[in-house]
Amino acid sequence: MNIKILFLLLTIMMMFTTAVLGQAEKREVEDSIDRSEMPEKALETLDSFWPDLEGIRYFAETDGDTETYEAKLEWDGKQFSIEFTGRGYIIDVEQLVTREEISSEVNGNIDRYLSTEFTRIRITRLQRQFIADDDDEVDNIDFIDDILESDEEDYEVRYELEVEGKSGSAIGAFELLFDHYGELIQRRKIVRRSLDNIW
Repeated sequence: MNIKILFLLLTIMMMFTTAVLGQAEKREVEDSIDRSEMPEKALETLDSFWPDLEGIRYFAETDGDTETYEAKLEWDGKQFSIEFTGRGYIIDVEQLVTREEISSEVNGNIDRYLSTEFTRIRITRLQRQFIADDDDEVDNIDFIDDILESDEEDYEVRYELEVEGKSGSAIGAFELLFDHYGELIQRRKIVRRSLDNIW
């Protein structure tokens, strides 16, 4: 067989294998930090809404390229996490929810994806995400006000699931991100999770 043809076939096979087996990975690492290590603007935002709330926990998170900060708190019977940039501007707010708190349409679309992609699965975490505008310097106060007042025109909602299961030949933990209709946006295999982050 001609060497060039053989090389071409091997290249195509390698590309196909990479496409099939390749999968985005979540390699974020979270560490507990003191309140004093949070960005000042983030603390000003938290103190504006929850000045006397006890039990707020603070984290620094890195994926190797960027560092963000997070505050976890329980308010009005709900668990929230608020992620901030290094300058203290909000990236998103996440609320821990149950399947019963999601519409039947969204649940149905998520279930269709899970039954198609996984042979065994257990949902370990489900969060509703409130996404800030693409603007790097979102108005923190207005954004949280909109969420607390359920002013849905001013933010985007997504759903983030952490699952454990088997998908094809891959076994382990996965992070699945769905849009507000329950259609998949992103899937990542969780390589490393910080136990600090678990409620």
